[in-house]
Amino acid sequence: MKLLEDALAALAGLPLRRFLREHADRPARGILIGTAATAILQSSTLVSLLVLAFVGAGIMQLAGAVGVIMGANLGTTLTTWLVASLGFKLDLATSAMAFIGVGGVGFSLLRRGSRARETAGLLLGVGLLLYGLDLMKSGVEAWASAFDVAPFADWPLVLMALLGVAVTGAIQSSTAAMMIALGALHGGIVDLPSAAAFAAGTSVGTTFTAVLGALGGSADKKRVAAAHFGFNLFKAALALLILHPMLAALGRVPGLADPLLRLAAFHTTINLAGIAVVLPFAGRLAEWLGRRFRDGSDQINHYLHAAGHEVPEAGLEAVRREVRRALGMTVSLNREALQIPAPPVGEWPDPDAGQGRNGRRDFDERYRRLKRLEGEIVEYVARLQLQELTPEVGSGLSAQLEAMRMAVSSAKALKDIRGNLVELRLALRAPVDVRLEEFGGAATTLYAAIDRLAPGQPEPVLVQTVSALRNQVREAREGALGRLYREASRDSIGEEVLSTLLNVNRALYLSAQSLLRALGLHLLAPETAGVVEDASLD
Repeated sequence: MKLLEDALAALAGLPLRRFLREHADRPARGILIGTAATAILQSSTLVSLLVLAFVGAGIMQLAGAVGVIMGANLGTTLTTWLVASLGFKLDLATSAMAFIGVGGVGFSLLRRGSRARETAGLLLGVGLLLYGLDLMKSGVEAWASAFDVAPFADWPLVLMALLGVAVTGAIQSSTAAMMIALGALHGGIVDLPSAAAFAAGTSVGTTFTAVLGALGGSADKKRVAAAHFGFNLFKAALALLILHPMLAALGRVPGLADPLLRLAAFHTTINLAGIAVVLPFAGRLAEWLGRRFRDGSDQINHYLHAAGHEVPEAGLEAVRREVRRALGMTVSLNREALQIPAPPVGEWPDPDAGQGRNGRRDFDERYRRLKRLEGEIVEYVARLQLQELTPEVGSGLSAQLEAMRMAVSSAKALKDIRGNLVELRLALRAPVDVRLEEFGGAATTLYAAIDRLAPGQPEPVLVQTVSALRNQVREAREGALGRLYREASRDSIGEEVLSTLLNVNRALYLSAQSLLRALGLHLLAPETAGVVEDASLD
């Protein structure tokens, strides 16, 4: 099962992860997507880990995640049906050897990471699975002929369910645990009610990985793990309550006279029943969980520690969201340094607004927080790069790191001249005041345009706007230089003041260009941002 899951994840993983994160926005849709994803990957644990990462990165809402988790349980029943209908009725050894032979040779000789090798791994996994079923079938038949089932006859159903929890928790595969139950039922070791109770417990055991992964993690991860464990525990309790009536009802369904098929039908029906009961309350459940669990971390980031490092695509989205927060912090810092009022509504709000003493942190503290956020992003990306990354994810991370660096450079350039600006404002000299008004007017126009830049705009519009703004900043700098040199030629500004004004003009230019470059790298695809760079060479 492990080999099969790894091969399926490699072959279908990236498109499936994209589809999962883009379309599982509501509980009902999440159920359908979770069912399909688990039917393809044959691992509800893997799907649960993906959901943990996507919710932590902020790209999947908790209500949709609850739906995916419910659907994931249903998707695992597909293999149960296949094994129950065919696995114990056919001679599997011959087919298994063919799969093992072809798959094993390809898996050993083909290039690591290639799709051909992963396909060979899929064939090898199927072959080993079939061979294992054949061994289980023959072994159980031989064992059952001499096995005394009397000690199990009086086992309560709750104990059988706990056995299912323990077995699944140990092997971390509810599908493999169901095969054990089917083999025991086929060999006569247990009766149908005991096998059904064991099956009810398997869904609880498969949550252990998600629960362990959430311990010590973010609040979002704990909420998803709690939803996963709570739903499966409720479903197991429901199964035990209606076990005998349900098996009796299924026994009257045409085509389900075979106990193996009835066990598969029971497994599927209980999942459907649990979904039917919980789905109407999924939204309220998500809201309730949203009020539970709190992060005790003193980190600046909101998404990185929640996303984890397991799913690179989720990590990239978390980094993008953190860089967007950093850009909001930078724009706010720059506005304060230049004394430009913030608009009531803008595309780059300050995430620190309303925090600190009197609802506002001072400039230096906010700058230190921006630097800390940069460090946290760099450290997170370094760990993320230990994973196997696609070229798209790798280039995206590099672009966001550079955008973060440029954002900090923009804020630092203005931080370094805050004292100079105060001195010039206190000089109370007409030529200096005129130059300061020119600087302020150009900056106000620039930041008004920046406030209108939004991620949802078409790329051609963003490219044109960012390029035009960079050219506008360059022209403003050159025009200011010309006017300053003319003032110097008339001796209307002293040498020391002139030097300060030149320094301020240079810092304003560097800050604006760094910020625009950061916005371009953040908003545009890496290859498109490169085009803007080439068109705006200084």
